[in-house]
Amino acid sequence: MPQPDLVLLHAPSVYDFRERSIMFGPVSDLVPSSPIFEMYPLGFTTMAEYMDRHGLYVRIVNLAMRMLSSAKFDVEKAIRELDPVAFGIDLHWLPHAHGSIEIARICKKYHPDTPVVFGGLSSSYFHEELIGYDCVDYVVRGDSTEEPFTQLIYALKRRGSVADIPNLTYKTAGGSVVVNELSWVPDTFDHVKLDYSFSMRSVIRDRDMMSALPFRGWLGYPVTASLTCRGCTRQCPTCGGSAYTFAKHFGRRAPAFRDPDRLVADIAHVQKHIPGPVFVLNDFQQAGRAYVETFLAGLKRINFRNPIGFEFFTPPTEEFCALLDENLNDWSVEVSCESHDDAVREAFAKHYTFEEVATSIEVALKHNCSRFDLYFMTGIPTQTAQSVLDTVPAVRDLYARLGNDKRLLAFISPMAPFLDPGSMVFDNPEAYGYKLRAKTLEEHRQLLLEPSWKHILNYEPDGMTRDEMVDTIYESAVGLNRIKAETGVADAAAAAITEQRIREAQRAMGRIDEIVESSTGTSRAIALDTLRGEVDRLNENTVCEKSELTWPASVRPTHVFSNIALWFRVNFETLFPKTRKIEPRPAEHQS
Repeated sequence: MPQPDLVLLHAPSVYDFRERSIMFGPVSDLVPSSPIFEMYPLGFTTMAEYMDRHGLYVRIVNLAMRMLSSAKFDVEKAIRELDPVAFGIDLHWLPHAHGSIEIARICKKYHPDTPVVFGGLSSSYFHEELIGYDCVDYVVRGDSTEEPFTQLIYALKRRGSVADIPNLTYKTAGGSVVVNELSWVPDTFDHVKLDYSFSMRSVIRDRDMMSALPFRGWLGYPVTASLTCRGCTRQCPTCGGSAYTFAKHFGRRAPAFRDPDRLVADIAHVQKHIPGPVFVLNDFQQAGRAYVETFLAGLKRINFRNPIGFEFFTPPTEEFCALLDENLNDWSVEVSCESHDDAVREAFAKHYTFEEVATSIEVALKHNCSRFDLYFMTGIPTQTAQSVLDTVPAVRDLYARLGNDKRLLAFISPMAPFLDPGSMVFDNPEAYGYKLRAKTLEEHRQLLLEPSWKHILNYEPDGMTRDEMVDTIYESAVGLNRIKAETGVADAAAAAITEQRIREAQRAMGRIDEIVESSTGTSRAIALDTLRGEVDRLNENTVCEKSELTWPASVRPTHVFSNIALWFRVNFETLFPKTRKIEPRPAEHQS
């Protein structure tokens, strides 16, 4: 087996999390991954598939997943044994600011002459600071870097010039920094494939399943995602993926939508090989009525039978819910309304009322929606502690209105740990009533080493103190947990365990604060270390059980047969590499 051209490495949020006592809290309770965010971005999959299609050998190594799965996993040994043309490291989400740089340093320790390339939205925002680290050679900027990154790897293989590669920030041999024009911003999303069979092929090829898994527990809950677009039409002030942020920092003036037929083909690949649910990201209603009808008709045509869920930026109407019901077998909805308080939601640029939310849930359930996930958040503009606490009676009233329908699941979490770089709030915090506690990449790296999520937060809103944010999230989580027990949404015994865990987390946060206030240096580290076992136990499933997020799935005989055929095909291509189909490169990109 030849050495890879590119190894994509995904780092944990904090590199040495196995040796530190950090109360990450409920920051990851509402996503599949753990608090170290071991789930790598979708861009890894599209990047690797695109390069593979154009003749490069790319391997994904999820270091965070390997570290989380085994205390004995030796990161340095694993990196030392790799020998690619280049290493690629994602800094897409800012919570990876610490781990990503530490992994880059290890790459340089054992492979000083191998280029290290960073990419992702946070990398793009901090590209000039990031390129200043000795362990970083290149930063590929923007939201669609498959083609520029491919050009870079071919240039590195052939020892060619990188001067004309778009979206590239790099250091010359003399150490000066060059920032190439951010000119590769494709206006469609059709040049890539979100082909999960590629991930399965790579597992067969590399004989390494653990390194390719998206997150811990994926084999038991094989959820997948599908992207409708890159970019956004919305202006949510704290979001690093808003229309404002894409236009100002990533060169995108309008969303690039994936052709609906191609999107259906992506989802058909999932149905062929994977039994789990598909979550369709980025509200596809943004693309207009014709797109919606074509996409849904396509799903009906392939008789999609896996559970499918949709992220909607506004509460779906009855007409739209009826359309979903007409075309789909098993569909669910996710809406993040942020607050029950209409004024708070308005300040967050979500211009609909809580009454519209309630009506939407009613009509969705009427039209056979399998579940409706409703998300609330703390720490948003104009929100007060009392407003957060009032979420609980508002949700109780909502359940009563719906006859305690168990298909509604309500969740609450803090906006943590960071305001997104490049968001309107990050760029103009005072205008939105915030004080930033960190602005540079390095400042965020250091915040991630603080002993609890309260101290890690990179912001302070004027409506609440950080202590109030901690108190209200735990108290409101207790309230929602009790409602789920009362209505039968959650098992009473499981709800009692959840409440006990929330109370233990509150007490642990108090003890951490006492240690921080009464000690420094070595004595603080020793005192915090005595809490490590308890903190590790409380770091996951704090405000709800992870199982509340899962949708049922089942393996069908077609999955087995399709994957057996895939196994034979990949092994044949490995033995006879000339049989592998390579998509020709455009002439202007062959140099």
